Amino acid sequence: MENFIEQFEQAFYHSTIGMAILTIDGQWLKVNPALSKITGYEEEELLSLRYRDLIHSDDLDEELHQIHELLQGTKHSYEMEIRCIHKNGSIIWALHSVSIVRKGDQSLFFLSQIQDITNRKRLELELYESEERFRSLFNQMPDPIIVHDGHVVMFANPSAANLVETTLDDIIGNSIIQYVDPDYIEFAQKIITEILEKNQPLHDFDFRIQSTTGEKKDAILSAIPFTYKNKKAIMVSYRDITERKKVEMALKESEERYRLLVENSPLGILLHQHRTIHFANSTALRLLGAKNLNDLIGKNIYDIIHPEYQSIASKRDESIEKGEYAPTKYEKFIRLDGKAIDVEVNGIPIQSNGASAVQIVFWDVTEKKKEADLVQYRAYHDTLTDLPNRLKFQIDLNEEIKNNTSFTIMYLDTHGLKPVNDTYGHQAGDTVLIKVTSRLSGVLDTIGKVYRIGGDEFAVILPERKNEEEVKNLIDKIILVMKQPIYISNSIVEITASFGIVFSPEHGNDVESLLRNADSAMYMAKKTNKLYTIYEG
Repeated sequence: MENFIEQFEQAFYHSTIGMAILTIDGQWLKVNPALSKITGYEEEELLSLRYRDLIHSDDLDEELHQIHELLQGTKHSYEMEIRCIHKNGSIIWALHSVSIVRKGDQSLFFLSQIQDITNRKRLELELYESEERFRSLFNQMPDPIIVHDGHVVMFANPSAANLVETTLDDIIGNSIIQYVDPDYIEFAQKIITEILEKNQPLHDFDFRIQSTTGEKKDAILSAIPFTYKNKKAIMVSYRDITERKKVEMALKESEERYRLLVENSPLGILLHQHRTIHFANSTALRLLGAKNLNDLIGKNIYDIIHPEYQSIASKRDESIEKGEYAPTKYEKFIRLDGKAIDVEVNGIPIQSNGASAVQIVFWDVTEKKKEADLVQYRAYHDTLTDLPNRLKFQIDLNEEIKNNTSFTIMYLDTHGLKPVNDTYGHQAGDTVLIKVTSRLSGVLDTIGKVYRIGGDEFAVILPERKNEEEVKNLIDKIILVMKQPIYISNSIVEITASFGIVFSPEHGNDVESLLRNADSAMYMAKKTNKLYTIYEG
């Protein structure tokens, strides 16, 4: 039994999925590090909260309903997607699995598993938005367009439904062969196989379709390999040749509509041939800081691409020149004023004036990139002091160990903060912590890296192995500035600290050993009333 409990504890602690044990009334009893990482709260913080404090208000009622059913015994477990509130206020999507542990008829506790699915939900949203853009664009086109997987119609615009004299509801999901003249079925199957296997487009070939009323219509079709809903497909566009004059007029009108669509698009659109820009819409001019079209026409496309991203752009152009669609990627462009902007870019091969060209579509994501960078920054920095946090400390420590260099770790626990919190409140305590941080940074920033590990504990990584005299001199400097009075509510508070010192690789060559030994040395310093203790092994 003891063996089983020990194995459970190890599995619980080292699980990559957030896990927790909760009381029947929703109080955290035990949480693992993965849950702290997902929510942004330290273990102690989570244990001081109620479970419902982390659940988004829109999901709370359903969550409580599920818990009620567990308590009533109508089910033993449940799983649902919920939104949680991260410590920094952001929304986390999670797959939440909860089971109840009973002894006889008595409900003992809940076992909760939380898996972060935020990225998956974001991708689902982006996919949905992408498909909506696709539908919106093609539904407005006057030319009939059908997307099929070689067997079944996956998408059709209203013009396509009108062409075969049916409705959109009826055409989607039907066999594509249903709309092919019987004399052309063998030819159609050959073309479908060739396009899907070779992944090459086939432009302007003669064909004959058949409407639902049996009317046969001669046409010129273009079919290109296409990815729709993560599935290989073919996009077919139709051009009537029965009345060529009408087609030419329709084509002219279509081109005008396309021009208006492109010109008024909120996305930047560029067209280049052999790397020379031949067209830019008004949004592209604005995003690139051009006053008029002449500022861009004739320029090499690589003049506006940041040097660090030109290899990515080159590979994109190579793919497009082979007739392939270039999926959206992050890049940096250079405006005409020299300012760099973050953009997302995709491209397609097109024909311009009878020659192959590349159409680039891009949009400014500078603010989006800043937000992403801020989220990443906050993941590695303490919210209160803005010092690198425990996670960043462990990452940097691992990096130092991998570099096989000698270094010194100072682990320090400050004294005097609890009375401040008890007497003046936690806001005053936060003020003291910020001032202590400033003083620590003032002494150490030029010679080492300072981290807030949690609560009133800090850590410092110093390059090279310091001798005891160097350690003592440095600690004396730290204590000297830390003992300077701090004024809170017209009162003076003094903060001191105990230090634990370890050297790498002498006292350990892995993160766990170094942290354990540094903490042990600091504890010994506190226990013996010493200012610092160097770990002795």
